Amino acid sequence: MKRAAFLLLLITTSRALPAEEIAIQPNIDSVGLFKNGLCVVHASFEAGAPGIYRWEDPPRCVHGTFFVESEGSVVVRSTARKVADPDSVNLPTGTLQTDLAGATVRLTLSTAPNTPPAEITGIVWKMPEPKETPRVWNTQYESDPFSYSSRLHNGTVPPAPVPSTGGFLVLQGSEDAKEPADTGRRFVSLGSITRVEVLEMPRRDAGTREQGVLLFVVAKPGPVRITYLTKGATWAPSYFVDLKDAKTLRLNQTAVVKNELMSLTGVELSLISGFPNVAFSHVDSPLWQGSTLAGFFGQLSSQPGRGGSSLMMQNTMAYNNRGAEAMALPDLQEPGAASEDLHFESLGKQTLAKGDALSLEVAAGETSYERVVEWTVPDTRNAHGQYTGNEQGTPADGSDDPWDAVTFENPLKFPMTTASATIRDGGKFRGQSRSDWTNPGQRNCLRITKALSVQADHTEVEEPGKREQEIWIGGRRYFRSTVKGTATVHNYRGQPVTLLMRIRFSGELQEAELAPQDTLRHEGVFSVNPRHQLEWKLAVAAGAEQKITYQYSVLVSN
Repeated sequence: MKRAAFLLLLITTSRALPAEEIAIQPNIDSVGLFKNGLCVVHASFEAGAPGIYRWEDPPRCVHGTFFVESEGSVVVRSTARKVADPDSVNLPTGTLQTDLAGATVRLTLSTAPNTPPAEITGIVWKMPEPKETPRVWNTQYESDPFSYSSRLHNGTVPPAPVPSTGGFLVLQGSEDAKEPADTGRRFVSLGSITRVEVLEMPRRDAGTREQGVLLFVVAKPGPVRITYLTKGATWAPSYFVDLKDAKTLRLNQTAVVKNELMSLTGVELSLISGFPNVAFSHVDSPLWQGSTLAGFFGQLSSQPGRGGSSLMMQNTMAYNNRGAEAMALPDLQEPGAASEDLHFESLGKQTLAKGDALSLEVAAGETSYERVVEWTVPDTRNAHGQYTGNEQGTPADGSDDPWDAVTFENPLKFPMTTASATIRDGGKFRGQSRSDWTNPGQRNCLRITKALSVQADHTEVEEPGKREQEIWIGGRRYFRSTVKGTATVHNYRGQPVTLLMRIRFSGELQEAELAPQDTLRHEGVFSVNPRHQLEWKLAVAAGAEQKITYQYSVLVSN
């Protein structure tokens, strides 16, 4: 009977004991890099048996992208734990009372002139640890939508303020105490201390700090695979175009990988090109211990920055009004694979410490090219048909001037992404341009230098007496005007040139000389007028002049 009662007590007690947590550090299997700092991370760890596995210092993930796969069910819990902080041992604070707490010291004090210095020996009093400030959550989401917890910001706790003893060094015990444990205190003015000699320093244990952790409650043994989006690493592409001879060029694509995410050892890296829709890239996952509901709701209601102004940065996020649609995480197991209009180029296994950068060649190819003079006349009308050019009618950066350029088809097996392109001729630097997204086999045109020996002029005039009756669109009054344009090019060179001329305008094309190629530009979706681009490819003889006219109608807001 007693044995049965003991067994029952043992079973009951064992059930009440908490399950032991197994510390893990998931292995980083692969990282896919976007050009805007977003990363797709694949990690995994082996669960030897059912149990609770603790991941200390987990990542700060993008909302909706943290996904776990396993043979059985896995429940993930985000919480905070006290963890050892070895760096806190013997870390000086600059305060004697704190740095020498518990140490046996001999103090030399200043005295009157011609008087031997006084000495005091004692144990420095150890002040009580300051009480931790409890974590407070703000539930007034509407009044403070952008708040977050500073206590666990980025998964760590800010250091507590160092207590002060008001300008005194306090020693344990009174002056006549026989035991160090005497409850008395001796207060020695810091201004009177001329020398401190440490006779014995107590052993210091490592301190602790509060750290966000993830607990994986695994039901079955086996591999546990984790996928998430986070920020902290990127890649910047560059192209080098070498004009080998009069007909052939060699194209080299290089990439610089910058890692501020974590230390990576033998990790498969992939470069991702394209414009995936990542609707919540600006929202932190609520699993992150540094987040709060107030901050989470504030991020959800905010609009992310669109970016895209830098020539070196292709914004890889396409936003639209359908916020409920999010991009599925791509499978990076197939190097060089393409999914729809995304391309993944593998760099193989690489090792990068946190803060390191890596430069390497990604691909190369050869193709034929053609030297041309490229001249693009910009569209100077806004969405309502009104002129927006400067007083001289030309852009201040001279982008509408003729440029010497090269045209060629992309010889690579994957798209050329938006990046810088350096042009060399016979190994000598000739210029640097911007290369936009170019599909395999699609034509690309790169500017080299201004064509100063080819002069161009462009004018547009409204045909008199050809304004039609006014119309109303969206509460605005418009009238239709007929515009005639003239483009003139004079070649002052001693040899003929191939002119690639593009004229952009808003309106309806009525006529144009020499049958140009007419295409609709995608940026005209919000304009009352369709936005066109006319393109001519002409041979202009040495010393000759070429003049072309065209005509269109346009709705202009009055």
